[in-house]
Amino acid sequence: MARSKPYKWIRKEIEHLDPATDYERIWELSSVYYINDIIVNFVYAMTFPYFMVGYHGVQTVLRDGRGKIYTDPNRRMDDTARHMLVWWENGPSDDKTRRSVASLNNMHAYYAKQYPGNFSHNDDYIYTLCYEAALMHRLRLKLGMPGISEREQRAAWEFWSRMATLFVNADDGSALYGFPEDFDGINAFMDEYEGRDWPINPLGPEVGRLILQPFAERHFPKVLHGFARTLVLSMYNDNVLRVHQLPRVNPVVRKACRLLVRLGLTVSEKVLPDPEVSLPEIHRRNRAGEARTPRGSAPSGCPHSGTLASTHSVEPQAIVEAREASATG
Repeated sequence: MARSKPYKWIRKEIEHLDPATDYERIWELSSVYYINDIIVNFVYAMTFPYFMVGYHGVQTVLRDGRGKIYTDPNRRMDDTARHMLVWWENGPSDDKTRRSVASLNNMHAYYAKQYPGNFSHNDDYIYTLCYEAALMHRLRLKLGMPGISEREQRAAWEFWSRMATLFVNADDGSALYGFPEDFDGINAFMDEYEGRDWPINPLGPEVGRLILQPFAERHFPKVLHGFARTLVLSMYNDNVLRVHQLPRVNPVVRKACRLLVRLGLTVSEKVLPDPEVSLPEIHRRNRAGEARTPRGSAPSGCPHSGTLASTHSVEPQAIVEAREASATG
């Protein structure tokens, strides 16, 4: 089928947008077109341990072996990805994003009652939001590439500073405070947070196993599981490796893995045609196709595209609502 957009159209459109007013469109263009399900799961795997450097974070996620990261790690990965895609595509002003965040606030409040104090740390929320805002900028720098443009930096700050107003401290329901005043401030806050003298996390090795293994098993044949784990480990900062007691990749191998990721980004940005359809739209089309598939037929599509896994009746309503919000927006 003939293309309806130019071969390289995304960068050109971004360059004609105003980050002060068009920040949602800029973020959408830069985040939901150049990706696929493997990349989304890769981002999840290389991101999540950063949010659990504190023992209180790990304890809440693992929940003594009862957390979804144990009982259904793929759905845990998918639910997180679905929420992010809702936000990335629609932005903080959209009702779909607001419903998604509200459902997470409710879910966090539910677990805050079970783990008093674990959700009270304002800096944890701010760091997570800053991480999302600066992820691609800092990843590109880590890979030896130029960071994102000043236009995209301004748009990222506009976008995520507004996202920060939607979240609340689950411990007492109060508003978050202290989101940095510009993109440079985001990076400064992250440097300070990541540079803290976090103590060794006794649950760290278990975090590594539960994050790395599902990614490897979902996307790679068994013979390449070791490569998949090494690829993700090569993206972690030294402090994350130290806190979680994860193995350090041989420097030569780490450099090769990072060059491989850099090559993938470069080919996507410079060589291949820009996608005309976003990943969320691909998911919607796949779900629509599956809805039309007669019973007994094998569904096709990506691991995220089908209907949600059946919800067990024992799950709290806050958790059910969060999953539904991530799927429907």
